[in-house]
Formats: sequence, C-alpha cells, structure tokens
Amino acid sequence: MNSNFNPVPNLIPVLDESSGNKSTFIYKGFIDIFQENFYINLKVNFDDKKIDLLKIECDCHLNNLIFAIKPIIEQRLAKCDSISNYLHELKNLIEFNLKKCCDNFSNIDYLYSIDFYKNVVKQIESIGWRNLLKANSSFTELVFVYEENGRLHELGILLSDLFPNKEPHFRTDLPGKFTFDWNQSSSLAEVYANFMNEVNSYSLFWDEMKMIDERCWVLEPLRPSKTDCRRRIKLDSNVSLDIKVDARNATELPEMLFLGSEAATEAFRHKLESKYDEWNANISVVYNLGELLEIQLPSKCEQEEVDIWLISVSSYVMRIS
Repeated sequence: MNSNFNPVPNLIPVLDESSGNKSTFIYKGFIDIFQENFYINLKVNFDDKKIDLLKIECDCHLNNLIFAIKPIIEQRLAKCDSISNYLHELKNLIEFNLKKCCDNFSNIDYLYSIDFYKNVVKQIESIGWRNLLKANSSFTELVFVYEENGRLHELGILLSDLFPNKEPHFRTDLPGKFTFDWNQSSSLAEVYANFMNEVNSYSLFWDEMKMIDERCWVLEPLRPSKTDCRRRIKLDSNVSLDIKVDARNATELPEMLFLGSEAATEAFRHKLESKYDEWNANISVVYNLGELLEIQLPSKCEQEEVDIWLISVSSYVMRIS
C-alpha cells in the first residue's frame, strides 16, 4: 500500500476507486487554522510516484481564505508528495497570508483581526455570497451587487480595522447621496436592504433616462452613467436642449435650457413657455417634449439610417456613371 494512505489526523480516508497502480481516495474531516477547525473534503489520486489532487471542497469560511491566495497554493501544493504534507503546506500558506493581512493593523492584537474576519464573513453570509461581486484579500473592501429591472447596481463598502464600532464608507451608483445611520449594532445586511430600497426608488428615473437615450439624439454625455441626471439632445441642426431630470420625480417637468443662437431657439422657447401647464407627469419625458415642442424628436439611429441610404445611393450612382 502506498505510504500516502497512512491515516492523517482529523481526516478519514475512504477508497473511491482503484485501477492498476492508481487509487483514488476521498479524505473527509477538519483542518486546523489558528486553533479553529474548518471542514475539508479532498479527492486525491495516488500512484507509485506522485500524489494528484483532483478536487477540494470546504466550508465557505475556509474557501474564502483559500480563494485569496489560490494561485500560490496551486503552485506550492503541486510539489507535495503526501496528504500530510499537503495539509501542512495549506495550513502554513493560509496562516502566513492572514498574518500578512494583519501587518496593516498596528497596535491591534492578532486574534482581534481573526475575529474581525469572522465577523465580516458572517455578515456576508447574511446578505448571501451570490450577491458579493468582489472583495480584496483582507476583506476590508467589499462590493455587493443588486439587479433591478435588468440593471446591475454596485454597493461598495470600505471597512476599517475598528469595524463594526466605526462606520464603514459607502460607494454607490445612485443619482442621489446614499446615507445610512450606522451604530455599533448595525449590520451590513441592513445596509444592503437599505441600498435595495434606494435602488428601487430610482427605477422610474432610470427607465426615463433609458427612453431618452434610445429615442433621442443624445449629444452629451457620450457615455452616461447611472448617476447622470442630465442629457443634451438635438432638436435640429442649430438647436439642442439641455435637460436635467429630477431623479426623485422623474416624469415631472425637468429643468431645460435651449442652446443655440437667439434666432434659432426663439420658436422652441415660445412653444415651451406657452405650454408649461400642459406638461403631464403621468406620461414620459420624451412624449411630453414632443407634444409641447410640436416636433418629432430626432433620433440618432434614424439619422444613421438616412446617412447609410445616402451613401448607398451615391455608390450606386457612381457605379452606373
């Protein structure tokens, strides 16, 4: 029997299959990281010359410790020749990485940083790992994601070493300021729930801005973000209209400014000023503008189709000339 099969503390080997000189074992049990046990499940191939790890499964706590240093682990563990050495190397790599992360926390006891990590992982679990988009290796920078009406929204959270006693910093893609009344008993799950409510409250706003982008000839911004409340749209070859939509009241009359010469904008301004009272907050901004200005708002897509048609006609004329 291959010496690699020798029992390993805290792991139970189970023969999965055997063929010729090759055997596959599944090891189930626990690995100790700083005097705390983590569940681990290893599927391993043995032959006369080497050990080959096929699969590793573990609880979410250990998985995230491994994920932060996965490339290093794969490189180092490829040289191991036994399960005992494999676990010893894995344990050393994880503990070394945790110590390295803790070097940033001067004047704080090392075990406190482990408690910090455990607290953060617990709070991520309460939100759901499926909602965590990314995190740095020390789990002090987290980015959660929430989908609303086909749109993905990110909530960035920056934690200090004093978390949860010190309020985290938040970053969002909302058109308004995101605030949360944090105290020592607050949780990241409460922050995430508040964020979801805020996102949902802006749903109509993003629908309106999407309609403007799709149905109008938007001159600025060229690449609008979810935070942008402004659009400058083309009315004709000499006039554009700068619109600022109220994110909280998206279909209400927006702030508007005509851009162009006095003579070119006069007719548009007169129509709008005479029909302010006809603005209907129950219909879209795009439809309201078309009705009040008594025009069909030009679309860039329509203009591009015209340009393509003109190019095609010109090419045809040149070919038959």
